[in-house]
Amino acid sequence: MIRVVCLLGSPRAGGNSDMLAERFCGAAAQAGAQIETFALRDMQFQGYTTPQAATPYGPDDDLAPALAAIKTADLLVMSTPIYFCNMTGLLKQAFDRFFCFFKPDYVTNPEPSVLGRNKALVLVQAQGEGPERYGDLLDHYGPALDKLGFARREVIRACGVRAPGDLTAHPDILQSADTMARQLVADLEGKRNEP
Repeated sequence: MIRVVCLLGSPRAGGNSDMLAERFCGAAAQAGAQIETFALRDMQFQGYTTPQAATPYGPDDDLAPALAAIKTADLLVMSTPIYFCNMTGLLKQAFDRFFCFFKPDYVTNPEPSVLGRNKALVLVQAQGEGPERYGDLLDHYGPALDKLGFARREVIRACGVRAPGDLTAHPDILQSADTMARQLVADLEGKRNEP
């Protein structure tokens, strides 16, 4: 069974990025995936700290179990509205903790991450502005994602959505989330079954 971990990065429950991530995860579950969701807004955690932390995932806080789940997942979904031209500070603080997945010699090691090379990542992005802005978020974080081992990366963007529920006026985006979820689950299952 394909394991999906979803990090909800919006400080506002029920917003457009939450709705789109939940739609994606619902379609992935219908395709046979196991889903585990973490709403960062409901968690107490801090950003990256030195490697001499309390757990292999940093401080012994609410984020450590989410990071442990990511380590064993096949697919990571990170959802965020665009706040001040980027992912939310909440999601960025969690993302900074991904440093725990690097091996001590990650700078020179050809396999720098404990995550391996077969994980997939979907960025679910909701923004009030049009598609001409903020389309390069995955490219911006590409060097770190490469080293972490997220070989396959996809984006689902909902543009022109501001008020909670605006997403419902975009059935094409909802349909693309369904299609992408089903395809990714099928692709990951196929990859797992390769000799």
